[in-house]
Amino acid sequence: MTQNRFRMSLSITLGYNMDKLRRKALKLNLLMGILISSSVYGVDAKQGAIEQYEEISHENKGCPENSECDATMGKLLRQWDALSFRWKSGPSGSALLQKELPFVTAKRGWPGEFYARPAVRSTLAPVLYSSPCTQHRSKNPSEVMLRGLGFMKGVKDQHVVMTKEDTEYSLKLGEAVFLQTVVHFPPNKPPVTYYLPLEEKPLYFEEDVMVSIVERDDLYALLKAKPDGSWTFIPSPGEGLSKYSEAQEDTECPKNIIPNPVGFFKTYCQKISYQDGSPAGVVQLFWGCQ
Repeated sequence: MTQNRFRMSLSITLGYNMDKLRRKALKLNLLMGILISSSVYGVDAKQGAIEQYEEISHENKGCPENSECDATMGKLLRQWDALSFRWKSGPSGSALLQKELPFVTAKRGWPGEFYARPAVRSTLAPVLYSSPCTQHRSKNPSEVMLRGLGFMKGVKDQHVVMTKEDTEYSLKLGEAVFLQTVVHFPPNKPPVTYYLPLEEKPLYFEEDVMVSIVERDDLYALLKAKPDGSWTFIPSPGEGLSKYSEAQEDTECPKNIIPNPVGFFKTYCQKISYQDGSPAGVVQLFWGCQ
């Protein structure tokens, strides 16, 4: 039984990251080809390669390749990439990250991924991809799900709060937009439900605040999710977090686990700790593909 749970957890973890790694590899291969070509023809490789890549990867600059993405989203992602590049640029960038990340994410949100119904095209119009899950590519239009990317601020009153330029959107959770659900079963207390972007997992708890590490193009931050659905982001420390992930292990799920949310088809449970290392109970996690 333990070996089967380990295999399931491993396949889920690999599945979470495979699609993202595949897109990164395609981007890297294309960019490397342009860099080589640029060096042959004497073009400034660093700037020229980036500009050429943006021009050929999507009709709208800044948009990810193979995505539905309008010019506004492309502009917003380019702005985020510029901030991210500055934050990752040496000691001065680290200082700016400490100062600016909480402010920027409180106003704009974090660029995270989610599942969505096709109708989201007529409201938020985020970046959209075909979902890698075969169950989401149904012949029944009412069952189709896409994979989306947008700037998310958290959950309020069972609505996902997202932004696009100066407009804030409130999209019904579980109907228009679908996030990674995490159910916490603390010792001797009722279960509490939290939400995260897709592919992210909880790291530890600070009392009733769930702390996760999130990543966007090699920029890492800590997402602190409260039971009311609100999110805050702070820079991730460079070290000291591996002890929490190493302490997590698969375990039997409690008897009162919740059914799989819409769009998710697998569930498993792991032990988790508080920040001081003491046991914090069990978390129930979900995966969208069978």
